[in-house]
Formats: sequence, C-alpha cells, structure tokens
Amino acid sequence: MPRAQFEYDEIGNTFYYVIVSFFAVLLLPLTHFLWPSLPKRIEYLKRGCRCEGDLQKRYKKEQIKPWEKAKCVIKGIILIILWILFLLLAYKVSQLEQQYEEYDPYKILGIDIDSDVTEIKKKYRELSKTHHPDKGGDPVTFDAIVKAYKALTDEESRENWRLYGNPDGPKATTFGIALPKWIVSEQYGNWVLALYTLVFMIVLPVGVGMWWYNSIKYSADKVLLETSRLYGHFLQKTPNMQINRIIMVLAGSFEFCKKLNTEIVERESDDKEIPIVMRELKNLGEKRKEQILSLPWSIKARTLLHAYLTRITLPSEHLMTDQNYMVNKSLILTEEFLRILLQLMQWPMQRTPTIDCLENSLRIFPMMVQALWPRNSNLLQLPHLAERNLAILKRYRVNTCQDLAKLNESKRRSLLNTITSDQYEDVIYVLSMMPRLEIETKVEVQGEDDKETVTIGSVVTLKVTLTRFPLLDLEKRKEEIAEGIKKGAALQLQQEWEKSIDDNRDEEDGQKQNKRKVWEKQPKKKPKKGGKPTQKSKKAPPQKQNMPINEPSEETNTNVEKTDKEITDNNQIKPIDKKQNNSDQSDDSGSESDDETVSGKNEENETSDRESTEQQGGKYGGPSSSDDDDWNEMNDELDDDFVTKKEVLLESEPTNYHEVHCPYYPGDKYEWWYVYLLERKTRKFVTLVPCKTLDKEKTLDLRFAAPSQKGNHLYTLHVRCDSYMDFDYSVDVKMEVHPAREPPQVKYHDTEDEADLQEKLDSSEGEYTEGSDSEQEK
Repeated sequence: MPRAQFEYDEIGNTFYYVIVSFFAVLLLPLTHFLWPSLPKRIEYLKRGCRCEGDLQKRYKKEQIKPWEKAKCVIKGIILIILWILFLLLAYKVSQLEQQYEEYDPYKILGIDIDSDVTEIKKKYRELSKTHHPDKGGDPVTFDAIVKAYKALTDEESRENWRLYGNPDGPKATTFGIALPKWIVSEQYGNWVLALYTLVFMIVLPVGVGMWWYNSIKYSADKVLLETSRLYGHFLQKTPNMQINRIIMVLAGSFEFCKKLNTEIVERESDDKEIPIVMRELKNLGEKRKEQILSLPWSIKARTLLHAYLTRITLPSEHLMTDQNYMVNKSLILTEEFLRILLQLMQWPMQRTPTIDCLENSLRIFPMMVQALWPRNSNLLQLPHLAERNLAILKRYRVNTCQDLAKLNESKRRSLLNTITSDQYEDVIYVLSMMPRLEIETKVEVQGEDDKETVTIGSVVTLKVTLTRFPLLDLEKRKEEIAEGIKKGAALQLQQEWEKSIDDNRDEEDGQKQNKRKVWEKQPKKKPKKGGKPTQKSKKAPPQKQNMPINEPSEETNTNVEKTDKEITDNNQIKPIDKKQNNSDQSDDSGSESDDETVSGKNEENETSDRESTEQQGGKYGGPSSSDDDDWNEMNDELDDDFVTKKEVLLESEPTNYHEVHCPYYPGDKYEWWYVYLLERKTRKFVTLVPCKTLDKEKTLDLRFAAPSQKGNHLYTLHVRCDSYMDFDYSVDVKMEVHPAREPPQVKYHDTEDEADLQEKLDSSEGEYTEGSDSEQEK
C-alpha cells in the first residue's frame, strides 16, 4: 500500500480558513463579555438620603464614572477593530480560488465525450506528432496525453480511472497541513521550535504553578487558610468570646499582614499616627502579650476598627484608605469566623463555643455596617440625629427606630423640630428603608403521609416564612399629614377666636382702671391662703399654654426652632416641666397623666378603627382592597410552582434586593438575615440557615433530628439582621413528639408451586407416621 504524504500549504489558502475559524471562536464570546454598557445613572435628586456620608459615597462613585466611560469607549474601539479584521479575513477567504480539478482524459486529448475509439486513436497520432519529446515537444504534456489515451483505450487503465479517478491506479494518500511551509523551513524551523518550547514547556507550567500555589492559600470564600486556622485556635482557647475579643481576633487575620497580602501597605508615618489615634480609644488591649495579636500590623488593624466603630476622624488620608480596606474585609472575615464557629459547635469537644459567642459574632455584622458599638443608641443609624436629639427622644421614651416609626406624624415632627425639613425627609426616607418582619412557622415531617405528626428520630422540617414590610408606611404617613392639615386649620380658627376674646377682656379691664378717681386709693389685695388661686389666675389657661404644634405638610414644612414646650393635645406627648414648683407638679400630675392615658387610648382606637375599615374595605372590595391582586398572585404561584422550583435549581437568586443605609461603610451593602434555632430550656444550638435573598416573602427550611424523648418540646427561633442594629426577632416554637411507629409486619404469600409442594410433604409425612404405627401394633 502506498505511503501517506504530508504537504504544507505553500500558497497559504488553507491557512486562512484556520485563522478565520479560530478567530470566530474567540471573537463571539469576547464580544459578549466586552460589550460596552454605560453605567446606570441614578437620579439622586428625586430619592436617596442627603446626609454627609451618603454624599461622600456618591461623590466617590461619580469620580469613578469618567474612568468607567473611558473603559466603555476603549472596549468599543477594541471590538470594532477586531470585527473589522474578522470581516477582512472572511472576505479574503471568500475570494480564494479552488485549485482542485477533476481528471478528464477527453479534455486533455481535446475530443468530445461521445467520440469512438477510431477518433481517439486519430487524435492521439496527431498530438504525438507535435508533442513528442523527440520532435521538440514537452515531456510532461506528452505523458499526460499518453495517460489520457490509455485511460480511454486500455481496459485496465479505464477501470482504474473509473474507480480511483486516475489511470495509474491508487496513489499515496496526501494530507494537507494548513500551515505555511516556512514554519518547517531550515531558516525559521529552529526559531519556531524554540518558541514552542518556551510557551508550552516553560511559560505554561510556570503560570499554572503560580496560579495553583496562590489558590491553595485561600478557601472557597477567598479567605486565607491560615486565617481560618487562627480562628479555630482562638475559639478553642476562649469558647465564650465577648465582642471586644472577637474584634481583636478579627484584627489578627493574616489578610492584614503584608507578608501574606501584597495589597497591604506599611508606611513609616504609621508609627507616629497610630499612637495618636490609640490615645482616644479605650479597651484596645495593646499591652497584652499574646501571639499574633501583639504584632504591630494586628494592633494597627485593631486600632482602625475601633476608631471606625467609635466614629473618630483619622489624622491622614492614608489611614482612611487602610481603614476602608479593613472594614470591607471585616464582613467576609466575620462570615468565615461564623463558619468555623458552627463547625466547632458540631464537633464533640470539651471546649465547644457557647451560644453567647455565636450571638456576639452575629452582632459584629450590624456593628461594622453602621459603625456603632452595642452601647450606642440605635437611633444613631438615622441621619442628622445628634446627642441633643437623643436626649429629647429619650425623655419621651423613644429609644429605638421602631418606637420613632410607630409615632404619629405630628408627634414625630414635634420631637424632631431641631432639624430642617430636608433633614426630616431624610429621616423618613431611611425609616422607610428599614425592615419590619412578620414570621410564620410550621413544623412538618416531609416524606410521610401524616406530615404534622413528629415521631422520635424523624427528620423534622421547620418551615419559616419571612414577610418583609417597610418599618414606616409612607401611605399611612400621607393620610396622617392630610388629617394634620385639617386639624391645624381648625385649631388656627380656635386660636384666633380665643385671642379676640382675650383682647376684649383686656380692653374692658383697661376701661375700669381708667374710671378710678385720682384721690381714690387702690384696693388692697386679699391675703394669700393657699397661693395657688393667685398663681393660676396669673397664668394663662392650660389650653393656651399647651397649644399643639401644627403638623408640617409638604407645603408648610418649615424649620421650627422649638425646644422643651408643653403639648397636651391628643396627638402630642407632654414632657415634664422642670421649671414648675413642687406644688404645681403635685396638683397637676394627676390631670396630666389622665390626659396622656386618654390621648393614648384615643390614638389606639383611631389606629384600630383605621385598620378595621381598611380590612373591611379589602374584604368587600373597597378602594383599599388588594385581595384580588393577592388572589391572582397566589394562583400564579400555585400554577408555576414546579417551574419556579426548576428555575431555582438552575439559576441562583440575586442577593441585592434591599440596599442598606450605611453612610460610614465604604461599600454598598444589601440586607441579609440569619435564622437559627435554639432549645428553650437548655439553650442548645440546633441549626442555622442564612437568608440572603429576601425581597418581599421567603420560605426557609430548617431541618434537624427530632428529640429522643416523647412529649412537648419548646424551641426559640431567632432571626437576626446583619445590616441594622437591634432589628432582631424571636419566636417560640412548640413541637409535640410522639413515640416511634412500629414497622408493619411483612406477610409473605406462597406461590401455587410452593403450596402444592407443601401439601405433598404433609401427605408423605402422614403416610410415614401411619406405617410406623401399624408396624408397632404387629
């Protein structure tokens, strides 16, 4: 059999096909990833908080936007150049001529296909006279003429031509290599071989080795494995960590060490600036001689984290850059710390981390997001609020953001009357961003006919449904503003009427004094018996003193500078007046308390009536009815239940539903939750599930083994927010455990063959026993 032959592309036509194919394979996905998309323009003038921290974060984003636009332009230019090059190559390939020609002996001899043998021989003689080498013809042309003549006259040659397309029979197989011939030429062959050696034997192994060496240092969450080991060591050393201790361990992470992280920058100025910041902080523990935690880079990280939580201004921009980097890393490191803690809690160890350590680690998340210590008031999460505002709010027993959101609009505005209307709108906007959850629980055993019956040793599934609402309902606030405008107009008329009456009384008193004669003595005042009637007569009526502050509306919302004023209207809260004497306080305290209780009851009745009317309207199809929409949504969910389950399996849900107001945090943060279950009596940890995809409603499954003892068991379900402080919920869960079911006895039914065989055996045994008895009788 002939040998195969390899031929390189001397002209370069086939090489263009390879280039175009390879170029298209790379260009199509590259276009998908590099397709320029302009950054989304956010209209901050219409919405968003305008506090100083948010404005600085937006300014930094605006500084990045010009570079983003430049990147989009560069990507677009690169893609245009690549596509132009691709189109030129494709056009070049389309213009290439096909050089392959099928062997045709009739064409070589110059005769028709219908010619007979005599005409073929005649034509061959004529061509031989002119193309024979002895007569000055071309040998190659004459050989082609001879082959064509044989292919048409010789039977064997004709058969070869019919089968193989060649009169000489099968030739050697030829493989074309789509590479130019100069690659294997003597002039360039060694250089090409050296390039192959450099790329495939040096650069590629070194690149893969460096990538592998760097990747094995990190876990799946991009945290150094040395840091994970450090967390495990200190958790075993101190199972019951307090918050300061956890921050100290987080600051000892190797992500802040320059030897293991090249992004860390060490400066000579740190030796002068860090001690200045340390003097303003307490409980740093810098004098503790503990391995890793006493190193300079660890003390620096701890100092910057404490300064961030204390909201201290740093002396230089370099420290601000370092602090932003460390705070960004702190959330990832806290997640890793929590993961190691949960692993150690599942292991049978003598020094297992405690529940307090778990809860303290969960408190670190909102602390880092809001830049607050647990001892600080969570009202500092709201913009534009200072210590003087907190003192006023505390006087009226408003200690949390939830308390502030529950107040009536007029009460809330009167308590925050030291801030401007724009600042007050920022407070309202942030309150509407904050969450309020409703939690529903259901215990079941999946895979059983009776799902609601829990038995010993079964796998229990606790279905937790989280429904999110805004902390402050803006629609309800609009209604309160409209009611306040009406009440304000009525009160203004009442004030004008009372003022006119007072003016008339003053005029009458003045006229009486003018009628007194000059020689008449001034009437003596009666002696004071109790002192109170005269004081009360001198004072204005309580209705005039305690006039309510009109509720600010969108049109009449101005900067009201009022502090420590008494308010006794049903929609206001009255503080204690420290300027009154003891007698006034003792006499008026009862009436004031009664007024406050009555006003509180009236408010509760008003809110309950409003809620009942809304419910009735929804029930009977009133203007506030939304049951039809809810019913349609429920039907859609039931119809598409199976499809959505498939989509959840194939596609991951987004985790950026609700943006968090965090002016001190350097990056963007979205609202996440942690749900964990504890035994109520022993506070034993059961399970924990993170929830990062809560939009409006989310159902979580907490699976755990049922207790080994029957009876009623009480659990406590905790839901903690990782973005806002003191936005935690707890729900009691009761579960009744029944004894384990006995497995049903399996009955095996005999087949017909087995039944016949058994009858034969029984009959043979009966005959054998009868025969033995007869023999004994003989």
